[in-house]
Amino acid sequence: MDILLWKARIKPGKEDLTREWIDFLRANKEEGEKTLKNEKEHLEIYFIQQEKEEAYLYLFVLADDLEYASKVAQSSGNPLDAKHFEYMMSCLDPEGYVQLKPELVLGDMSVFS
Repeated sequence: MDILLWKARIKPGKEDLTREWIDFLRANKEEGEKTLKNEKEHLEIYFIQQEKEEAYLYLFVLADDLEYASKVAQSSGNPLDAKHFEYMMSCLDPEGYVQLKPELVLGDMSVFS
């Protein structure tokens, strides 16, 4: 099981586009959840946070295998995935992100089997 938290800096001036992206995901939630199942992802949780002068997108992900999930999403040909990646490339600074792995996970992980 892979569990990660990404912190990505939102490009200056792209805050409204980032909210549009989240609204797009929300509007397509049912289809998005189908793609997650296909990718063997259990959760994607998005947060937007203003910190001093910069805005950040936090993304918490829980998946069986994130490498597998990424490969499936990138090669799916699904228009939802394509639009999601388009927003990601437009909104997030590719050099301004941090990937965090948990030190400890508590709870009943069997619910994700």
